[in-house]
Amino acid sequence: MKFLSTLVAILVVASIAQAGELATMLRRPTALTFSADGSRLVVANRDSGTISVIDLAAIKVAAEIPIAKRLSDLVAIPGSSRLLATDEAAHELLLLEAKDNCVRVLGRLPVSPYPVSVRLSADGQQATVASLWSRRLTFVEVKDGLEIRPTNVLDLPFAPRCQLPLAGRDKLIVADSFGARLALVKPSTGKLLDTRQFPGHNVRGMRTSPDGKMLIVAHQMLNDLAHSIRNDIHWGLLMSNDLRWLEVDSVLAGGKKLYYGAHIHPLGDPGKGGGDPGGLDVAADGTVCVSLAGVDQVAFGKENDFSMQRVRVGRRPTAVRLSPDCRRAYVANTFDDSISVVDLAAAEVTATIPLGPQPELTQAQQGELLFYDARLSHDGWMSCHSCHSDGHANGEKNDNLSDASFGAPKRVLSLLGVKDTLPLAWNGQVQTLRRQIENSLDKTMQRDEPLPLEQVQAIAAYVETLENPPPVAELRGTVNQPAIDRGRAVFAKHDCGSCHAAPTYTTRDAYDVGLPDALGNKQFNPPSLRGLSHRGPFFHDASAETVEDIFLKHGHPSAAGYSADEVRDLAAFLLSL
Repeated sequence: MKFLSTLVAILVVASIAQAGELATMLRRPTALTFSADGSRLVVANRDSGTISVIDLAAIKVAAEIPIAKRLSDLVAIPGSSRLLATDEAAHELLLLEAKDNCVRVLGRLPVSPYPVSVRLSADGQQATVASLWSRRLTFVEVKDGLEIRPTNVLDLPFAPRCQLPLAGRDKLIVADSFGARLALVKPSTGKLLDTRQFPGHNVRGMRTSPDGKMLIVAHQMLNDLAHSIRNDIHWGLLMSNDLRWLEVDSVLAGGKKLYYGAHIHPLGDPGKGGGDPGGLDVAADGTVCVSLAGVDQVAFGKENDFSMQRVRVGRRPTAVRLSPDCRRAYVANTFDDSISVVDLAAAEVTATIPLGPQPELTQAQQGELLFYDARLSHDGWMSCHSCHSDGHANGEKNDNLSDASFGAPKRVLSLLGVKDTLPLAWNGQVQTLRRQIENSLDKTMQRDEPLPLEQVQAIAAYVETLENPPPVAELRGTVNQPAIDRGRAVFAKHDCGSCHAAPTYTTRDAYDVGLPDALGNKQFNPPSLRGLSHRGPFFHDASAETVEDIFLKHGHPSAAGYSADEVRDLAAFLLSL
């Protein structure tokens, strides 16, 4: 296996050297790190599964090596030429060696399904891999940079993405990929200590200040007290994009102390939103650089700056790395397949490095670009992704005109598998994806001009590609089939299928189930129960925190009665869908 990996790398490098050109394909850069000597930038490409090696002196791609199916993250092992990368599609952690313009695979380790990030301890001897849909952390021993082996697995109460080890504290902070929860983990024992929550969602960047005292989090915040009208959007009241600073000691203390010493840098101004903040990096001099993925910009500044400078880069910047001398930012433009080099003192892009030629995009691929484009909203404050995180949902409530009124905010629904479960909206009044997209653009995002029909259709084509992942228990290998079978019988006994009919576990009608909203509306279309293990909270008002609450707290539907055993088994069945 090692011989084959090395041979592939040599052949690819030789091909590039001889042909002088790169293959036509979608790369979608998603993570960046520097080589051991700092002379090269190593880029993980999501869609192609390749590693691009950029010669920083020549400002060009020196090599491209295929190593994976779908790369999601990449980190360098301190003091060595080795790297760790996650393959989200193959469900593996890869140990790599990067020397000059060659990258070869030294080892592949199966980890919990859908790994999206990897982080290393300060000494480089332990790694943690966060797996999105299986909601797990895999702890990995990195033995002298030569071998990787699993040591422990930890179940998390949410779908993780960003991770941050706290140097010298034996603590790891893991962020919710959709909401704004933080898990505090003790790596030495592999145990979950506690969780914290702050107002917000879509945590896509997380670092500490150079002195380790402040936690810096890039996220969004949807205000359910604001309305989806132009005034509230213009002033950043409906959807704000924020760089939140929290004292690390306050985060660890929790409770009332969580916000002691905290403050926020708004990433956006009236008339100039900063939609969808993404990855960030912090230089030794305290300079913070964060991508504004939805508006194709990066923002940078220091903690005490009143505001941050902004520079336009390529399309959908998602990852940022600052040079050791604090002078330059390297930015991965995911949808442009390029790297921008930003001179921070001059506040300008000094070079753009194309990773290779792109093919003509399909309709769905064009729709993906639009789905993540915050410029489709009034003043650039939010994209479709802002509420429907990566096509799923942020767990928040929004007060818009989907029910033809303001005053009754409702939970944002997931778009995963939605093509099979029409009609749309809580009242079930929208019959097509195209109409729902137009409603969202015009009535929620307050777009200044109607989007051309072909672009609406492209977004719809992209949404139709979004599928539910397998249930959490299936991904973890913890399926309790007897409980599921008993729960299926409870489901039938209480005639749940009259509203949630298989195989989509919904119906086209609206029903009164005794849960009126704040304006007295009673008729709601039942959301599909497919993918339930990846969702929550539940009901239009998010009043049920867990699946069990649906029955024990609310007696759904209409005060139905259940025994404790029935609820346990019914939950097992529903979470298996």
